[in-house]
Amino acid sequence: MARTGVAVRLDAVEILPAEGAVPAPDLPAGPGVDAVEALRQRLAGTTAKEHVVLDFLADDLREASDALAVLQAYLRGVEATLGGADVSQQRLLALSLGRGPVDQIDALAELLASVRRRLAQVAVRM
Repeated sequence: MARTGVAVRLDAVEILPAEGAVPAPDLPAGPGVDAVEALRQRLAGTTAKEHVVLDFLADDLREASDALAVLQAYLRGVEATLGGADVSQQRLLALSLGRGPVDQIDALAELLASVRRRLAQVAVRM
């Protein structure tokens, strides 16, 4: 699910991330992963099953972060369009009628449910 760049095409209008937007990394490290690693260290001596749950939690956090980055880039593109000198009825209609990052919204909902489930699994094992 990780992406190196984001471009959303709606009808004949292309929305690019705002200048300076940081693409989602392909690396396994990140704030969520670092936090899970810190928890893993505090739970030293746990079984392999706990480590697997923590690995899945780290993956879910990373993927949720990636989905949020896509949504943020889309919203920045909407804001740029609204504030742009070339805003037109056609561009606004394309934004309002297009799918936008619907797949990321659906994925994010599933990922957040998974994060909550995995947090409960970790809590039970503490």
